[in-house]
Amino acid sequence: MKKALLTIAALTSLCLLAACATRPMGGPHDPALVRGIIDGLLAPISFVLSLFSDTIRMYAYPNIGRWYDLGFLMGLSAWGGGASTVTRYVYIDRRTGRTLDIEDR
Repeated sequence: MKKALLTIAALTSLCLLAACATRPMGGPHDPALVRGIIDGLLAPISFVLSLFSDTIRMYAYPNIGRWYDLGFLMGLSAWGGGASTVTRYVYIDRRTGRTLDIEDR
């Protein structure tokens, strides 16, 4: 019981300390939405290259903030397929066993 209480107290204090952390917001010439999309598209390649180099990063810092984050996620989602997956329904007639197109239904 004491160990669980100590763990909860430690996590709570860690969260409170993290809430006080600030970061400088970017200026007018720092990366924004379009650069976020480009960095998101290049993120898997940048990640592999960053394992071997200290000068390559997959996330630009400092950046504009939420707009860069949105662009980064949009670019990164392109690697996962996003909304480009297509679903095709096949209908099978139970009596004859033949497949029907949507127009034949």
